Amino acid sequence: MKKSKLLLALLVLCLMLPASLATAYQNPRPLSNEWPTYGSGDPYILKYKGVYYLYVSTKDSEIGIKAWSSTDLVNWTYAGLVATDPITKAAYAPEVIYWNGYFYMYTSPGGGGHYVLRSESPTGPFTIQTPNKGLTIDGHVFIDDDGQWYFYRAAHGQMVAHRMSDPYTFGPGFNTGATVNGGWTEGATVVKRNGKYYMTYTGNHVHSPAYRVDYAVSDNPLTGFVPVQNQNPVLISTEGPTIGLGHNGLVTGPDLDSMYMFYHDWKGYTPEGWPIRSINMDRVAWNGDKMIVLGPTTTSQPDPALPAFQDRFNRTAIGSSWTNVNGGTWGIYNQELMWQDTLGTTTAYKQITNAATASNYTAEFHAKQMARGTSASPRYGATFSYVDENNYGVAMLSSKNNRLETNIVIGGVSQGWVNAALPAGYDYSKWHNIRVEKSGNTFKIYVDNMLKVTRSANLGGGKVGYLTEDTHADFAYVAFSNQAGGSSDWDAYKPIPGKIEAVHYMSGGEGVGYHDLTPANLGGQYRSDAVDIRVNPEGGYNVGWNQTGEWLKYRVNVAAAGAYDVTFRMATTMNGVGIRLWDGATALTGVVSIPNTGGWDAWRSITVTNIPMTQGLRELRVEFVTGEADFASMEFHTHAAVPSLTDNFNDNNSDGWKRWEGNWSVSGGQYHSAGGTFAKTTFGNDNWANYTVEADIRMNEAGGDAGIIVRGTNPADGLERAQGNADFLQGYYAYIKTDGVYLGKQNYNWSNLAGFTTPLAINTWHKMKVVVNGTNIKVYVNDMTTPKLDYNDYSPTAFTHGKIGLRTAYKNTSFDNVILYP
Repeated sequence: MKKSKLLLALLVLCLMLPASLATAYQNPRPLSNEWPTYGSGDPYILKYKGVYYLYVSTKDSEIGIKAWSSTDLVNWTYAGLVATDPITKAAYAPEVIYWNGYFYMYTSPGGGGHYVLRSESPTGPFTIQTPNKGLTIDGHVFIDDDGQWYFYRAAHGQMVAHRMSDPYTFGPGFNTGATVNGGWTEGATVVKRNGKYYMTYTGNHVHSPAYRVDYAVSDNPLTGFVPVQNQNPVLISTEGPTIGLGHNGLVTGPDLDSMYMFYHDWKGYTPEGWPIRSINMDRVAWNGDKMIVLGPTTTSQPDPALPAFQDRFNRTAIGSSWTNVNGGTWGIYNQELMWQDTLGTTTAYKQITNAATASNYTAEFHAKQMARGTSASPRYGATFSYVDENNYGVAMLSSKNNRLETNIVIGGVSQGWVNAALPAGYDYSKWHNIRVEKSGNTFKIYVDNMLKVTRSANLGGGKVGYLTEDTHADFAYVAFSNQAGGSSDWDAYKPIPGKIEAVHYMSGGEGVGYHDLTPANLGGQYRSDAVDIRVNPEGGYNVGWNQTGEWLKYRVNVAAAGAYDVTFRMATTMNGVGIRLWDGATALTGVVSIPNTGGWDAWRSITVTNIPMTQGLRELRVEFVTGEADFASMEFHTHAAVPSLTDNFNDNNSDGWKRWEGNWSVSGGQYHSAGGTFAKTTFGNDNWANYTVEADIRMNEAGGDAGIIVRGTNPADGLERAQGNADFLQGYYAYIKTDGVYLGKQNYNWSNLAGFTTPLAINTWHKMKVVVNGTNIKVYVNDMTTPKLDYNDYSPTAFTHGKIGLRTAYKNTSFDNVILYP
């Protein structure tokens, strides 16, 4: 009786928890059996036959490489030491790739050049196959659709790529073009999407809080990678629960469609001086060619979605969830695979799932050949969109012809075989993966992650299954998801605080995910429903032609109950445009006025402050109340009221100010920067929005500059570890020199924004005032009535929130009477 009451109480408690906590993970994520006092860094994830394998760097004093396995990216089981050769002492950043029956590991022990190891299992034992190949650290292998291998590795000022002639042989190095401000660049990961190559990579020193992830895009896997300036850094945090984020890997989620970024954070040093790190995971969302990391997060996030159907054959009989078509001899082996072994006939023996896909889907299959008959076309593989024997598609592997062979049958009529050659030396007795992505009438068919066939057919969704023709074959993990091409991003719960792309409104159609007054997508882009979407010149796509009465709904995961600020990215040529934000039936805002921006491509950021929000999984609705506007995104910050305060340093301390670099001191009731290099110090809250800050500034020498930081976030020491980078900050810098007043922008790089020429004397106190309101910045010097600079940052990287600070560059400077008020 007592146990029943306890279980009932626990059940009630679970039902009372916020929805986001029902099945949720939270960063950082410790693993069992991590290296003592060292943790886990440089994560790499391999997916093989529906199981994920995680590999991390080895503690510098230890030998061996550790691994963990998972089926859901959340629950990890320690798999032990997968390599134990003495050469694996301090094995940095091991990465494993599967090819043709073997697992190849690339690692750089102690950072002293690469070795290649090999195993027949993802959990080892991996044995050394090569001498030291050199090539610095952080090796990464990417295999293109044509089967060509590429090797990427770290260097100063660039990521270097090598074409490979086999898993052990590296050609000359090419400067890819990917770099982090010319500094040390490492930890590359390359994925291919819609014909473009995306490289993520990490910059500066692993011991720095400003370790961060950027990404670049190219049409060529070797060269021409261009860093995406409007979005980098794509992952950074220098203060708070996690800092020093980097060395990421990218992996497809269990639902076969989503993508996740794994990376580590930095917690400090072991007693020996080595970094202590932990694993983190956040979702990646795509808006066309834009990659957005939905993080970094440190609060509960929904677990990755599982497929709509999956089967690991972990039983003794095929069971009732499958239906046999045309016979054959089928069975289950060792509770891990399904087989068919009848030879001597070209009959297509099939096992078909009872579960069926939606119209759009992604399906994954695994198969290997055990024996083949003597007919003209022995083959084996997958069937998809199966309705009946008159309507289906097949993707089959032919060892006899060394190719993928595909066909689609509609109404009993073959649409024609479309075949694609597979790499020379393909071993069909080993496991190979077939993946089918269906979106609309387009089918993309992959073998071992290589896109081999794209074809169009008017065939809907259906069941999936395996089949053989005159072949004895084994079949392993099979799954499908009713998502394709990143469509799962639309219904993913986006973290708040965070940014949400306008095109990521919920699925479900008219009256569920949106209300649109026109019957078709006027822009004809990105999604196939009635919402009007067009190409955005700032990158990706935006929702256009939004009329009075229309609305869009978004799934969000609010970290905590409280007040938030939201910044809408909008464009319109009309006056009197108004929008409103809802949570269910509750209006979170009044009617928000959207100004005439002067053009449909003249984007502006409009911030609304102090709106109440409820914790957990929510559905927000953006309503267009009056007029017409185009909508690109909305970004949420935790709201923080700006206080009124003054610091005249008369107590001869700088309490509350955090010094990041340079030589700062307090004496004589003043705050001094000794000059000689760049220096900054910050104060306050990252979530301050609109405010005025004043300070008295005395330039004690002629060279260099000095001034005030506003909207500053993610500051770090740019002198640390000899990095020599003056721009380790995101925010604005208003400053004076002897020849005038200037405004610039730091985003781990530098942009000049505005200037005003006027002589300013040294050894004289100058009063500076900076007013930030929305995206407008006014800078006053000496004359507190007329601004010297009046600048509007209309760029997509406008900073709307952040703390204040003081900064100098190669100038001995004194500061006094810092005043802040809302």
